[in-house]
Amino acid sequence: MPQFMILVQEKEAAEAALTPAETDALLEGRAAYERQLRASAAFADGERLRPRAEGRRVPDTGAVSTASSYYVVEAASLDAATAIAQQCPATEGAELDVRPISKGSLVARKTNQQGRVFAFAVLGSAPNDESWDAVMDRIDDSTSENFPDDLFLGGVRLEARGRGRRVATGGRRAFFDGPFLESKEVIGGLFFLRMSSMDEAVEWASQSGFVKDGILEIRELWRS
Repeated sequence: MPQFMILVQEKEAAEAALTPAETDALLEGRAAYERQLRASAAFADGERLRPRAEGRRVPDTGAVSTASSYYVVEAASLDAATAIAQQCPATEGAELDVRPISKGSLVARKTNQQGRVFAFAVLGSAPNDESWDAVMDRIDDSTSENFPDDLFLGGVRLEARGRGRRVATGGRRAFFDGPFLESKEVIGGLFFLRMSSMDEAVEWASQSGFVKDGILEIRELWRS
């Protein structure tokens, strides 16, 4: 069955504006959603990322994405995956980016293992999906053999954002089909490495082939 990644992208300003009661309600709702999802046949993987302020980019562009967590689900169609995403509690103004997975595999329950685990988001920008595919192809060709086997915990490449769907939160949820690349940075894939520190992760990233044509954003996984 096809797999899809749901990227939860939240605005930290909206999170900071929540009252303690609203924060508790959001956390309880998200925990209930995760429990229900993990108990279902659709669940394949999912983790929370540590805060943006702790993230790093290589090369350093100063900015860090608003992604706060991700889920990988198995679903018969994009519509079915979107229906799963729509049930996820999120802050006002958050977006849920639902993207088909084109290839790869992930190790589930990575944070149950010993050691620190870091997520590396592969980012690229292009004026349209076709150009973006070409950028991701170049990155893919130059990096497919570069992962250290003893540290690698899987990874996936995502289809272009125009082949996915955005779920916008607010008073009433709405979803939008692509194309909506508009030359903005887009996450093209996600992979995971076990590293001793963020400094080690940054050093590895700076010497990898990913930074020739794109950007690597590094965020440690949150241990519950």
